[in-house]
Amino acid sequence: WAAEMGLEKKGLTYKQRKEILALVQQMAPAAGEENFDEAVEAVNTSCSDYVVSNDVNRILTDPAANTADAQTSNFWLLANALRRYVASEYGAGKMPHSGAIPDMKADTQSYVNLLRIYKQKAEQDKAELTQCLRKVVQEAALADDHVSAGEIDTFCKNASQLRLVRTHALHHEAETAPELWDNLVNEGVSEHYALFRAAGVFLEKHGRYPGIPDADTGAGDLDAQCEQDARELRAIAVDLMTAWGNKDPEVAESLVAEFVRSGYMELHNVAAVVGGIVAQETIKLITHQYVPQNGICIIDTANNLLAAVKA
Repeated sequence: WAAEMGLEKKGLTYKQRKEILALVQQMAPAAGEENFDEAVEAVNTSCSDYVVSNDVNRILTDPAANTADAQTSNFWLLANALRRYVASEYGAGKMPHSGAIPDMKADTQSYVNLLRIYKQKAEQDKAELTQCLRKVVQEAALADDHVSAGEIDTFCKNASQLRLVRTHALHHEAETAPELWDNLVNEGVSEHYALFRAAGVFLEKHGRYPGIPDADTGAGDLDAQCEQDARELRAIAVDLMTAWGNKDPEVAESLVAEFVRSGYMELHNVAAVVGGIVAQETIKLITHQYVPQNGICIIDTANNLLAAVKA
């Protein structure tokens, strides 16, 4: 189609995409051919201009991707090489090919032939990125084989899926205004977050969490103490939200009551959910597979609510 029209596959109009879609439909040997049905569904995305994802761009534009010395980690050396690759005449703004072939129906010989083409392109791209990497390690006064062939291969296969996750220490979260406040508001858990922070302030002040009885509190005085703790906890939460720049902050009394009623108890069903999430995130960090949750996760089992607010 592009050859006949004398056009490049850039900035195509809706009408032009419809013409390509019609051509794909005409190529189908019969109705209901799965490969052609999937091709029809993919016309819009396949005819869109190529763009590097925001996650990868965040890495390529990071100052660390422009640094090359003996202290630079292998990841950032590779990121530096990738930045040069994308900017090069060969890369032309595109990522290295992974070599992975899309899932499809095909006879064995056709599949093998197509796979060979994909692998050949991936090897060419990897060789070009390796040349870029060689220049990077030379600038860093490192050996040409400082980054192993296995690391280069893994990096190229996953280059389009790269994510940069930077975290900070827990005490930083407890000592500063929340960086994700707007996201917390949008997810409807800003009051939960404020109460968690308020509970920490309450603990520092009284040496106990809201709802936990004092040593001198008798069984008959527990209700009165919980009411007093709820008033103080809510006041602390409102003060925190005000300090964070919120005008006329509101904290629902029913939510405050749930915080105090729990008395920092670890209910077995809630602990199971939280433990499962923590275990899953720990496995991600240990195996370096999949993207860990980077932000705040709040679980409210009383209202069947789970919000994962990402940074």
